[in-house]
Amino acid sequence: MEKVLSQEEVDSLLNGIDEGKVETETDIPENTEGLQVYDFSSKSAPYHQRMPALGIINERFISFINTNLSDATGSAIDVSVREIDTVRYGEFCRSLPLPASLNILKMKPLRGYAALVLEGPLVFSFVDIFFGGKCSTHVKLEGRSFTAIEKKIIQRIVNIVLQDYERAWADVHNLEMEYSRTEVDPQFAGIAKPDEMIITTRFNVEIGNFSGSMSICIPYNTLESIKSDLSQNYKTENVEADSPWRQFIEKKLKEIELDLHCTLGMTTITGREILGMQKDDVILLDQRIKEPVGIYIGASQKMVGFPGSVNNKKAIRIARWGKME
Repeated sequence: MEKVLSQEEVDSLLNGIDEGKVETETDIPENTEGLQVYDFSSKSAPYHQRMPALGIINERFISFINTNLSDATGSAIDVSVREIDTVRYGEFCRSLPLPASLNILKMKPLRGYAALVLEGPLVFSFVDIFFGGKCSTHVKLEGRSFTAIEKKIIQRIVNIVLQDYERAWADVHNLEMEYSRTEVDPQFAGIAKPDEMIITTRFNVEIGNFSGSMSICIPYNTLESIKSDLSQNYKTENVEADSPWRQFIEKKLKEIELDLHCTLGMTTITGREILGMQKDDVILLDQRIKEPVGIYIGASQKMVGFPGSVNNKKAIRIARWGKME
């Protein structure tokens, strides 16, 4: 039988450690670079890394939302993925700056609820744009709640986001995004228990010089029933599905009307000379008749040509693509 230390021996050993009489292990590595803290209370590795289809869904969602939000607001809006992470719902709620608009939604036929979160500065920027402002970033947020008008603007934005997010899921799984309610305090959202894991995707929304944050939070338990679909790579299928869309865009681009013009020459005269001009006066330009001229599309020179006439109309014969040498 192994020898068991008595209580006196244990006390003596502990006192020796405290006084430095008993040596302890000191070979702790000084360089901790590259080491990561592992949370043993976590049940498994990040779930989103096992679901590559979520990345494809986010890419398609961004392509839809950029167009539709820009059309709805009349401003150039650029939405991009800031990060996608797996965290506890309680941690996410504590990290959320208030006020914020937490819009609870149902992803039918999946069980449970998800949340679309619009942070306060982003909400007030949308309100400012809809009322003809320039996306003010100097709104005092502390202690504020959303007015009835602001809630209507939020609802309009939420409807656009949910429609586009539903379209983005179409190639992976047919879901119906249904709005349920809006909360301001995260503790009343209740999409998951504080210790349950959620997959949160944070989007960066740029409107002019302003940059705000929007998040979509989905509990892992909600996606668990379709995790086999999300573990597949849909990149090839999406390319094939987008081919008709590319052809449509190409066709529309070819139908765009462009402003094509050229400058035959320029000169500088004084105001006195303009006032003294009479009929049949000749203005001398800095361009000779046989010299090439620049052909412009909008404000950019794209071609070089020579002036002439066709069917008694002034014309330009294109010599080559490029700028004047």
